[in-house]
Amino acid sequence: MNRTVFLLHRYLGIALGLVVSVWCLSGFVMMYVQYPELTPEQQATSLAPLDLTECCRLPADLAAIAHEPLESLRIEPMAGRPLLRLVLESGERYQVDLAHGKFIDGIGESGAVAVAASYAGVAGIDGFEFQGQLPRDQWTVYGAYDVHRPLFKFSGNDDAGTEWYVSSRTGEVVQWTTASQRFWNWLGAVPHWLYPTLLRQHTLLWSQLVIWLTIFGTFLTVLGVYVGVRQFKARRSGRYSPYRGAALWHHYAGLVMGVFTLIWLVSGFFSMQPWGTLESRSFEAERDRYQGVALTLADALPEIRALAGQAVPEGTVRLEMPVVAGERMLIAWDGQGRRSRLGHELRPVMPAIRQTVDRAAAMIRPGIDVLREGWIAEHDAYYYSHHDDKALPVYRIVYADRERYYLDPVTGAIVHAVDTNGRWYRWFHYALHRGDFTEFVRSRPIWDLMML
Repeated sequence: MNRTVFLLHRYLGIALGLVVSVWCLSGFVMMYVQYPELTPEQQATSLAPLDLTECCRLPADLAAIAHEPLESLRIEPMAGRPLLRLVLESGERYQVDLAHGKFIDGIGESGAVAVAASYAGVAGIDGFEFQGQLPRDQWTVYGAYDVHRPLFKFSGNDDAGTEWYVSSRTGEVVQWTTASQRFWNWLGAVPHWLYPTLLRQHTLLWSQLVIWLTIFGTFLTVLGVYVGVRQFKARRSGRYSPYRGAALWHHYAGLVMGVFTLIWLVSGFFSMQPWGTLESRSFEAERDRYQGVALTLADALPEIRALAGQAVPEGTVRLEMPVVAGERMLIAWDGQGRRSRLGHELRPVMPAIRQTVDRAAAMIRPGIDVLREGWIAEHDAYYYSHHDDKALPVYRIVYADRERYYLDPVTGAIVHAVDTNGRWYRWFHYALHRGDFTEFVRSRPIWDLMML
């Protein structure tokens, strides 16, 4: 049996040692450069100021969707015109040109060029080139882009080598990258996640390949640790290892680093949440209860019409209309991704959400005892910044069963939620894989030195 174990370790090491080495080396790059992904805050920085002078004409044929519950409603510019963007709870999307009062069912090349020109102007890019229409590429391979395909790609004549993508369905800028990001991601996230487009576009095949490679890599490491322990014993010669030279270093280093490699492989395995392991629920029921009433276009029409010709606060690029705890509110975004709540005559007001958050606990999970709740100004073990920034302050609710909910300080909406599986995932994946056990350990350069 031991001979079989030795042979398995040797030949699996030849086959999988390169894969595990690539995972480790690419992990070094990912400590400093993340895979490009456009957040709502970043997307807001691509928008020109919102002008409501020509707003707000509405189509006559709104009746078909007027009473459908909405996931989101926002008004933002598209190539200089105010556009109403609607996402139904069913997932359907609609765009209404508020300057001409008509639905927009996708855009063509000329429309995409106009959107790209607007983005270039906001980004300070002098000149750009149209690279063509494509279904997907390395930086738009996520399933989240499916509702926007095909995409129009543009490249800017700037020192950063910026490239951006415009949705043919909605006319939004949905992704952008720089030459530096693309270069380092070919050495980082792409090999680390096994993310080449040819493989990643087949989601099931890709996920199964990653899962089984990790299982075999874990098996290889377990065999190596077993062999290392078995071979580590006192001998008549006074030596504890039968090996010399490079093999001796492999024996001793393998005993120590094999444990860390095993931890990284197992924690990376959990990142895939194989077969539903450590997968959190959607919290859809809690969000629906907390929302109170569903927003419909019919409800919002009077407020949309009232916007006609009004002056929004300087720098506003987007208006949103969320509903939280039965209360409809108007939120303005500026070009830096900052939000403010608007009141009478579209003037910014202090977010009056005290009453909202005070009754949030009973609305989100009625009948469940609350362990503690209140505003926090520092990150905790489940809401913290690592490669992404988590805004503070937030209102935190901790229930008796340890479920946690974090509420936005502007709207009071749920921005983060953690159930039992989420807590286990945080420790078995994030803590073990990225080493972010505490705020102190995450601080630079302590974290860098530990991980390197």
